[in-house]
Amino acid sequence: METLNEIDHLQSSGFGRPLPRHGLQLLHWFSNDYVTFNNDSEMVTVRNPKKKAFGFHRFFDTQLLPDQDLPCYQVGNLNAPGSENLPRDVRNNYTGHNDDSNIDRIIISMQSDRVLDRIYVTQHDHHRGAFDPQRTYRISKGLISIIRNLDLDELLEQTGYSLPCPSSMATLNEMRHLQSSGFGTPRPRHGLHLLYWFAHNYVKFNKKGEMLTVCNPEKKVFGFHQFFDKIEEHDGQCNQLLPDHGLPYYEVGNLNAPGSRNLPRYVRKNHAGHDDDSNIDRIIISMQSDRVLDRIYVTQHDHHRGAFDPQRTYRISKGLISIIRNLELDELLEETGFS
Repeated sequence: METLNEIDHLQSSGFGRPLPRHGLQLLHWFSNDYVTFNNDSEMVTVRNPKKKAFGFHRFFDTQLLPDQDLPCYQVGNLNAPGSENLPRDVRNNYTGHNDDSNIDRIIISMQSDRVLDRIYVTQHDHHRGAFDPQRTYRISKGLISIIRNLDLDELLEQTGYSLPCPSSMATLNEMRHLQSSGFGTPRPRHGLHLLYWFAHNYVKFNKKGEMLTVCNPEKKVFGFHQFFDKIEEHDGQCNQLLPDHGLPYYEVGNLNAPGSRNLPRYVRKNHAGHDDDSNIDRIIISMQSDRVLDRIYVTQHDHHRGAFDPQRTYRISKGLISIIRNLELDELLEETGFS
């Protein structure tokens, strides 16, 4: 399990962002108001978590965290009794539904009633009804000390939370939009590498400013295959992932698809071969003709639901493709917080 020691590590982990997530606000409150350091440099809680103030309650999960034979407690569930006493900054984006506004948690292990042993952050997967081990990190005392010296606005700004955050199906026009969308981050995701390859090697612009593919996606090179949008029932409504313009859609990015082995090694190198975050990112394109592109979308696959996530689906503008074409891969990863 990775330990986050610096703000850069916290930023690249993706914990608590983008809107409407509350994990960064929760971590700021925890660092500044719930813990302090004693004369022995031990981290001490201001209240015994056994008392269940602020929504703390016992955490029992032998699979998620290393076994230390110490009691663990979690906080952050905004439905838990006592959570109404958390600051408004932590609660003000909560919708009251099982969505991203209530997925973030802090888990602590205790040496005694008040002396902290370890701190973890994680996120809850409502579809599985469990915490995500790929999104679970240990937080160092050093990072807690850093956060204690930051105002909340500074923490949000340094982690990218306060950047303009695109809503579902917004168009990403600039690098800051791509960064704040969270697409392709953190490791071991491959979406940013895939988007870099797509912008540099799969498309080009003609003299009319149209975007052309270097080969017809019908040929299934690089793992391209036709995308058929599923219509899902949710809250009594039929939801499609993408608008219906009467044009064919094609997707790429599934590293298990035939032909995907022809993608560059830098796109495939973090693939674990399992249904995990190393293979959730996709690019979907609509085609005006055999070679002329209409629209470009990025999205991520939810393996548990067996579908793409509409809340993580964005349109990519031609302007952003042009920007990416002028960047090296390392520059793209650095500017989006991946590295």
